[in-house]
Amino acid sequence: MKGVMTQRRMAESIAAGLGTGRGEQYKSWIRVRRQHSSPVSNLYSLHVPLYARALQLLSGLEFAAANVAIWLGAWEVREQHPAWPDPHKHPASGLHPDFDRLLGNVPGLLEIARGCGIDHGVYPGTKIPFVATMDFTLAMGNWTNHRLTHWSCKPRELLESAPNRTRLAERIELETCYARAGNSQHVVIDGTQWTPKLIENLDWLRPLRKEQQSFDEGQLRDYAGWVMDSTDPIRVAKAHAATKTGLDRTASDGHFRAAAWRGLIDIDLTQDIIMSRPLLRDQACIKSRMKRELLEANHG
Repeated sequence: MKGVMTQRRMAESIAAGLGTGRGEQYKSWIRVRRQHSSPVSNLYSLHVPLYARALQLLSGLEFAAANVAIWLGAWEVREQHPAWPDPHKHPASGLHPDFDRLLGNVPGLLEIARGCGIDHGVYPGTKIPFVATMDFTLAMGNWTNHRLTHWSCKPRELLESAPNRTRLAERIELETCYARAGNSQHVVIDGTQWTPKLIENLDWLRPLRKEQQSFDEGQLRDYAGWVMDSTDPIRVAKAHAATKTGLDRTASDGHFRAAAWRGLIDIDLTQDIIMSRPLLRDQACIKSRMKRELLEANHG
C-alpha cells in the first residue's frame, strides 16, 4: 500500500474486503495501480485459467511463481494474502460454515512475533501494526480436507546480498511460524526451483479462462491422445490430430497449448518446443518432482 497509513484508511480497506474472500471473490490486500512504482521490480495484472479476475503480482518472480503454481495443480491462488496482526479466521475458512467451525481461528502475527522474539513492525510514521502479506496462499487437494501452502517469493540474489538480510530472515521466520500455526506449509521461492525456459513455455502455453471453458473435454483428450501416439515432428502430429478430431489450424494451436499446459500431452517444458522435431517427453518427471517439493512436502 502506497502512502501513509491511517486508521481511517485501514478501516476503509478492511470494509472494502481487501485481503478476504475465496476463489473468484478474493481481493488481494495490495492492488496493482498506475501510481504504484518500483525501481527494482515489475508489476503485473495477470489473467489465469482459474479466474475471471486478474492476479495482482508485484515482481517478475511472482509472475513466474503464479504460472508454476497453477501449472502444478493449485486450484486456488490468493496473492498478497494478509497474515493479520490480530487473531482471525483460519486462512482455509470461507468455503462452508461447517468446515469453518472445525478450523476455528489462528493467532495473529503480533502474538506469533512476540513468541518468536521478533519485532512485528508498524507502518512508517505510525503506531499501526503492519499488515504482513504472504506472496501466495495456495490450495491443493479436495476442498473438504485441503491443506494450504504459503509461498514467499524472495530472489536468490536478495537473500544473499540484500543490505537488510537480517530483517529479511526475520520476516521469513515469521511467515514460517504463521504457516505452522495454521498447520500449513511455507516455502521460500527464490527462482532457482525452475529454469527461465520453463517460465517462457508456461507463459506461452497458459490458456485464458474463456479458452479453457470453451474446450470440449472429450475432444481435447482425443486430440492430446493423437499427438501423444505420433512419432512424427510436432507440426505433423498436430495436423494429424486436428484432422482426426475435426479441428481447424487455429483451434489445433489452442488445443495443443491447453493440452500441454494440463499435462495431457507429456512434454518436457524445460526445453525448447521445436515444431519440426518430435515431442521431447518429460522423462525426468520434472512436473511431479516440483509438485512434491513445492506444494505437497510435509503435507503427509
